[in-house]
Amino acid sequence: MKFGTKGYKTILKLPAFIRGPSNPLLRLLYINGLIGVGISGLLLGGIFFSNIGNLRTLVMNADDPVLPVVMLAFALVITIGSVVMGTAVMMLRDDSKDISGGGGTRNHIDSLPFGSQPALVPARIRQ
Repeated sequence: MKFGTKGYKTILKLPAFIRGPSNPLLRLLYINGLIGVGISGLLLGGIFFSNIGNLRTLVMNADDPVLPVVMLAFALVITIGSVVMGTAVMMLRDDSKDISGGGGTRNHIDSLPFGSQPALVPARIRQ
């Protein structure tokens, strides 16, 4: 019995726009961009479903209800898509640095300017 895919034909061949680019970094951005578009679609549906700020009523009574929906959807796709792609990039591990992790603790008192020291201030508890 052979394990792996070498020598076997692919049963389902996906179109190129679904598979994404062959470069791993671009594929990472592409997949996370699509996830961001999906999340922004869910958020747009949730905004209209819950009628936040009476927005659904305003849009339904507008002369052209498509324009505000498209504008809100575009803004959400740009914002949420950028957040998801940026998060994916920030979570990448840098293999060129030999970091064992941990971080340790830092003494912030030594880094205060002009040799100043923190002062303890008593606080009253309100009842």
